[in-house]
Amino acid sequence: MSMLTVAKAQTFPEGLYVHVPFCASLCRYCDFASEIHTAARAERYLGALETELSVRVADLLPDERFAPRTIYVGGGTPTALSIAELTRFFDILRKHVDASRVVEFTIEANPGSTDEAKLELLRRRGVNRISLGVQSFQPRFLSLLGRVHSAEQGREAVPLARAAGFDNISVDLIHGLPGQSPDDLRRDLDAVAALQTEHVSAYGLAYEEGTPLHAAVQRGEIAPLTPEQEAAHYMTVMETLEQAGLLQYEISNYARPGRECRHNMMYWRNEAYLGVGASAASFIQWQRSTNHEDVDAYVEAVEATGKASATSEVLTPEARAREALVLELRLRRGVELAEFKNRWGLDFAAACSPAHGFLREGLMERTEDGRYRISRRGLPVADGILAEFV
Repeated sequence: MSMLTVAKAQTFPEGLYVHVPFCASLCRYCDFASEIHTAARAERYLGALETELSVRVADLLPDERFAPRTIYVGGGTPTALSIAELTRFFDILRKHVDASRVVEFTIEANPGSTDEAKLELLRRRGVNRISLGVQSFQPRFLSLLGRVHSAEQGREAVPLARAAGFDNISVDLIHGLPGQSPDDLRRDLDAVAALQTEHVSAYGLAYEEGTPLHAAVQRGEIAPLTPEQEAAHYMTVMETLEQAGLLQYEISNYARPGRECRHNMMYWRNEAYLGVGASAASFIQWQRSTNHEDVDAYVEAVEATGKASATSEVLTPEARAREALVLELRLRRGVELAEFKNRWGLDFAAACSPAHGFLREGLMERTEDGRYRISRRGLPVADGILAEFV
């Protein structure tokens, strides 16, 4: 991709992210913008969402309709909305977004709030990819995480989605849980493999400050795994999922060939996207902006001005290149020197001086086709490696 092509992609975002913050209950590990669903809150929020979307699209393309290639609806739990609320949500999208070019339309869903009627509605309104937040198939770990669905609902969610016509299904799994033995982890991985989904996102548990799980650790009520145990869990996840035909294409994401998440690949390629809703981020014409995270602050800002940006920054050419480097090193394909310089105008060697030490230590490697990437040995500590490039 040439500099000219990159510039064009930054002017016309190919992706739309929509944040729906509502959940049936709040998980103990989650620090995303979310709150308990009520009909009154949802009604006001959907009104603000329509206002923001109409204003942002008019600013972006005053003379034509916004026609993205990917749409991703995240949360929260979008399926916490009622049938009537979901219907209104999709009507808002149809009114302000031209979906004729959409090749991937993803919605996040909780097994406990995803029934046949909602699945049928999602398919009828154009959703063709569903991401199910299963997290674990074992009751004690679901309880630890504060998940409201049962292990049985987690297993039944994929067949239900298949019956509704979904042929592109992702499952979220969390590993590195306190008290999780290697055998516990294998049981969850075996359960995931048995479902034969097209995609799996497997994340190591993070104890985010301000969450109930973090507070429990601070009080000494639960003990996190050691870094060595977490690394061993990560390697088990990687090896087991690849044996099941799910190839790792990003630090925490695995897919069958051709079923990588196109929307998320756009993020990791540092391409342009529009985000609407509380906490949603946008990256357009090298400007990165983020909406108010608090739902009340978001709604009040939109009702007052039509917009809700809380932070905004225009990236310099060097900042774009360095950010792109960190994002692309998350991908297993890695970074190719000539391609990187052509896209971003910066020598890999200049932007990547820490790489030499990581190469010597075996934490990074050069592939046979000349690309640089984090090695399998380095993947369990990838976040620490990437922090050195910021």
